[in-house]
Amino acid sequence: MRNERFKRILTVVRVVVGLGLIIFLLWALDIREIIDNIRGIEIRYLFYAAIPYFLFIFFSAWRWKVLLDFKKFNISFGRTLIIYFISLFFNNFLPTTVGGDMMRVVYTMKERRTDSLATVFVDRILGFVGLFIFALIAVLFLLVDKNETEFLPFMIIGLVIVILITYIFFSEKAYAFLSPLISRLKILKIGERINRLHEAGTDFGGAWGPITLCIAHSVIIQATLAVAPFLVLLGMGNFEVGLLPFFIYVPIINVIAMIPVSLNGLGIRENSYVILFSRVGLDGELSLAMSLVSFFIIFLFSLIGGFFFIFYRRR
Repeated sequence: MRNERFKRILTVVRVVVGLGLIIFLLWALDIREIIDNIRGIEIRYLFYAAIPYFLFIFFSAWRWKVLLDFKKFNISFGRTLIIYFISLFFNNFLPTTVGGDMMRVVYTMKERRTDSLATVFVDRILGFVGLFIFALIAVLFLLVDKNETEFLPFMIIGLVIVILITYIFFSEKAYAFLSPLISRLKILKIGERINRLHEAGTDFGGAWGPITLCIAHSVIIQATLAVAPFLVLLGMGNFEVGLLPFFIYVPIINVIAMIPVSLNGLGIRENSYVILFSRVGLDGELSLAMSLVSFFIIFLFSLIGGFFFIFYRRR
């Protein structure tokens, strides 16, 4: 009961923080100009921006399929893609993205729940590795081109932490040092479940081929997520800012949006767009409009997942 109450309070706090950040932006900026930017976008550019967002979903499903195949799950790519759409739907309607991940487990577990959970967990880890690699490349470019170092320590620390977690999870020797401590976590059998998850995940420790391919997928995914808002900006009639700043700032925004202080990055993402893209001369109204339209496109894709959830049978 206490855990449930704490989760509810935490969810409410995240919603309040996210809405508060959005309200602050709307108070500080010209709402009419934001609306005009959104209303003035050329429809064809919405379709253009939808293409990289679909590729983001496509490569994300493919990355997960690589891990499922390694674990010898007999699941076609078409079914994998449908399940990923469903998880995307739940990501946007549940307090955290964990809800979407659990839907992936539900649709694939059958009698192999631990293996299914391991593929989703490893998929998440390798996604973070790709994200931080892409973001680190971006901030290194900032260092070389503009001698800006403010983001560099955070990206290096983040990448080191993710790689360390990956190493511990995949390595039996490294995990052996932590296993006695983890086994003491008796509440909700957390320790036992983590140990089982580790056992199911150690198989990936020597799978350098699939791991490398998944990291490559992750880097491609970050590129698609950078191209989409650039196309949205073009649709709003701004041709002065090139693609390069999007490769630099969008990965940084994606990292910042992972900070779990609001509902799925709500407010944090929008404020990051306004702050970072002001560096290349975009006013806050245009940056916020770009962020909102970009989120709306991916939200529409998530509704396809809702359709699949209603009509696609789990087997």
